[in-house]
Amino acid sequence: MDPVSQAALGAITARSVAPADMVKGVVIAGVALGAAPDIDVVFSIGGDFFDTLKHHRGVTHSLIVLLAVGPLAGHWLWRRFGDGLRWRRQHLWWLAIATAALQSHPLLDGLTTYGTQWLAPFSDRRFAVDAMPIIDPVYTLILLGGLGAGAWLKSPRRRKASALVALALSCAYLAYGWEQNRETAQFAAAQLEAEGLADYELSAFPTILQVHYRRVVVRTPDEVRVGYFSTWSPCTIEWGRAPRAGGAAASVLAATDEGRTFDWFAMGWSFPVVQRVADGFQVTLSDLRYGATLDPGESFFSIGARFDAAWRPLAPPTGRGFSPDQDRLDFKTLFNAAYFDECPEVAVEASGATLP
Repeated sequence: MDPVSQAALGAITARSVAPADMVKGVVIAGVALGAAPDIDVVFSIGGDFFDTLKHHRGVTHSLIVLLAVGPLAGHWLWRRFGDGLRWRRQHLWWLAIATAALQSHPLLDGLTTYGTQWLAPFSDRRFAVDAMPIIDPVYTLILLGGLGAGAWLKSPRRRKASALVALALSCAYLAYGWEQNRETAQFAAAQLEAEGLADYELSAFPTILQVHYRRVVVRTPDEVRVGYFSTWSPCTIEWGRAPRAGGAAASVLAATDEGRTFDWFAMGWSFPVVQRVADGFQVTLSDLRYGATLDPGESFFSIGARFDAAWRPLAPPTGRGFSPDQDRLDFKTLFNAAYFDECPEVAVEASGATLP
């Protein structure tokens, strides 16, 4: 998630965990600890695209590592902010506050599609629940509203209560986002089965800035399909299709260190596209989870390499965070598709699919 949401969640979590009579430093510490795991961006400074894929949401986002770091941070915070007649009792509270605020970051990141290494350094497995987009203003406003109410209220108990309410509402919103993904997958599966398709792999992914518009990816033995579905205004899914064919060059690219890193990052959802060029072939691996069109070959994340006519690489693979056709997102079109586009009722009926 975005840094503002992470910092706000850390602050809300810290305020929710701390006793009402603990005020000094709690919110400030929560803000800092909630954002702290993203310090891993410095690990890839001076590196390339693949260094960023390897390091971001890695060891600093590990639930195991942060479980160990949390008490250390809490002890320091206790020495810095602990005071009053209950100074020694505050030690345990600061350990809990710091640990909870740190853990809130990877737990929230794990609800997005990008993937988070919760078990690093013991495993590089990426976890992704596909509940939330990377940026969701509604979610952020819920957290900021809780912090604003806490700053306005004078009673310590009411300040804590406002944090608890904001935390509960934000968790409910996260659960709602997960439900939107589940509904999308169920609708898409019903539509495919109505079309007579039985052998397929399907997954739905959030888009951006809202929870109701989802990208649907389907893989069959012969083709890949990409479509979009609004749980707010459900219509029959229109599919973009591409054959599942990569050729020898795609296999060579996928077998390189860069190709394996990219497929690990894409959590198995990479898709090869081979284009013939003057001196051989241009091969691209695209991340099917991300995109804004119906073309399976277009993605926000991709890597590519050139090969000669004998399938020999002409240069090492390179990657980019945004493919050329995706540098500018049309947010107006996105929100229209999510909330304002209309579809004939007969279109849904004709597909044989019904809302779950």
